[in-house]
Formats: sequence, C-alpha cells, structure tokens
Amino acid sequence: MPAAFPESSLAAALNALLDAQPAALSRLMRHAGKALRIALPVFPLNLVLDESGRFLARIEADSVAPNLILTPLPGALPLLLVDGKLADLFRIEGDGVFAADISGALADFDWVLALRPYLGDIAASRVDRFLRGIMAWRQQAHDDSGRNLAEYVVYEQALLVEPNAARAFIADVDTLREDVDRLRARLMLLESKQQA
Repeated sequence: MPAAFPESSLAAALNALLDAQPAALSRLMRHAGKALRIALPVFPLNLVLDESGRFLARIEADSVAPNLILTPLPGALPLLLVDGKLADLFRIEGDGVFAADISGALADFDWVLALRPYLGDIAASRVDRFLRGIMAWRQQAHDDSGRNLAEYVVYEQALLVEPNAARAFIADVDTLREDVDRLRARLMLLESKQQA
C-alpha cells in the first residue's frame, strides 16, 4: 500500500493531535464518513473522517468524489503572518460547513493539552505561552503594518487625504453651500422688491 503512505502518515499525525482535543473531536464527529482531499501539486492527499471524528487514509480516492477539496493557494504562506484562516490559505470547494468546522477545530486548538503527555505540565504551559506570544506579536505586527502603510499613503505620498482634514473640508463645503443659498435668497428678495 505505498500509495496510501502519505495519507496514513498525515492521518496519524492529525489523530495524535486530536486525541488531546475533545472540543475539536466533537466538532468533527458530525462529519463522519465525509471525504477530504488536500490537492497538493505533486500528489493529492485523500482522507476520510470516521465516526469518532478521527482521520483515516482514503484508499478508493478515484472512485468517489470528496466532500471537500482544499487546494493550497500559491501566495498563502505570507498570509500566515497576517492572521491567515483556512479560507485564506486554501481554495475551498465543496462542503462549506465541513470546511468551517475544520477551520474552527484548528483555531480552538489547545497546545497545553496536546503537548502535556510529551513534555509535562510546565514545559507544555511554556510552549503554549510562547505560541500565544507569537500570535499576539503577529496581530500587533499586522496592526502596526496597516497603520504604517496608512500613514505613508496619507502623509508621505499624499495619495489619500487625512480623515480629519476630509471631515473639515466637507464641513466647510456644507457651510459655503448654506451661505450661497442664503445669498441667493437675499438676492431674489432684492430683485422682487426692485420689480415691485
């Protein structure tokens, strides 16, 4: 069975991580029997979920169409640095609820529970704290990059107007329009008095 070797290895790795994740398993259980294909360029990986929410290698991949196909996007790797989600990393075809539950299971992953049997309580907690720090740093870097880009576009290149300046300009235009309307009304009143 050499054809199922990559699928078996991936299924074993995913199941080892899911064994310590009861919330993720319960989320995936409702998709029992559904097939998933990760459409890698060289060889696609075909998996199926069993009744317990665990992944199995799917041998008869060509005979039945998968419920969900995840195709990696070429520019997806940099998106991991800017809060990438499953929909950012893969082109999703098929069962959207299945894709959402896989994405949710990955997002709610508890590293302390997964690493505790291998590293112990203290080391698992420190790894979890480290990973949370990286996630916080990634979010902070994303926010700072956005702010820096906005400042560059507004102040350095003058491609966009600063929001407070735009509000002030609009308020000034509204005031000018009101003044013009009052002047027009006065002029019409004067004309009507001269004609009478």
